[in-house]
Amino acid sequence: MPDALAGVELKLSRAKAHLVELQNALAEALDGDCKFVGEFDRQRKCYVLKVSHVPTVDPEWSILLGEIFYQLRSALDHLAWQLVEHDGGTPNKQTKFPILESLRDKNGKRMRLRQLMPQVTDSTILTILNECQPYYWSDTEGHGITGIERHPLRLLKLLSNIDKHRLLLVVVCVLDIGRMYWGLPQGVAPPSCELNPQPLKDGDEVARFDFGGQNAPNEFDPHPSLKVVIDEAEVPCIRQMDVTRCARYVSDFVEGRVLRRFQPLFP
Repeated sequence: MPDALAGVELKLSRAKAHLVELQNALAEALDGDCKFVGEFDRQRKCYVLKVSHVPTVDPEWSILLGEIFYQLRSALDHLAWQLVEHDGGTPNKQTKFPILESLRDKNGKRMRLRQLMPQVTDSTILTILNECQPYYWSDTEGHGITGIERHPLRLLKLLSNIDKHRLLLVVVCVLDIGRMYWGLPQGVAPPSCELNPQPLKDGDEVARFDFGGQNAPNEFDPHPSLKVVIDEAEVPCIRQMDVTRCARYVSDFVEGRVLRRFQPLFP
């Protein structure tokens, strides 16, 4: 491990440790007494699935999540400090890792790359710095605005800034739509269904299945489950992403697409 990056590596390790701690806490909560009960609604002529014993939100989850994003952001800023020194400059209070969504000003005019402060001249540093930015996805990879919105560094910037001022709003729970599945007996047509993606409380309806006005087959099981998500108005693109998946998504990018690419500069 390069000595120059010792602080960076320690920050990254602490973020990973908090992620494991959060995963364990959520697994314990979601493996509790939560139950799903289905019944035929004769008035609406559909099979309705409701949830009970929804796990209670623990504020500690927000603390752990905020710690993960704080340590990852701090690791990048530690890296920026080392990059300036590597280039022969003297870091100062303005030295931090830039995260930019656009290279255009408010009038649409293209700007030069806003790089590290003090500015560096090493072409390798500038290339990597450019290629890991949110705006680079839009310019070169065809992701469009959706790609920028879900760029890991953009998420890190927004979520770490929110956590500086208040607890991240973690909402438990929502229906884990991506993990639902069901099979049907031969000859039974698949139902039309409506799924509830909103935050849930005890007694809420989570799904509605229409088998042509008939009750569901006795063996019908849509395998419902819950997940914990971040519900922040500033970051709507992750409202259906499991919190640990979101944190791992950001962490993996910081480690693999940023830190490991700069590491060869520090033999």
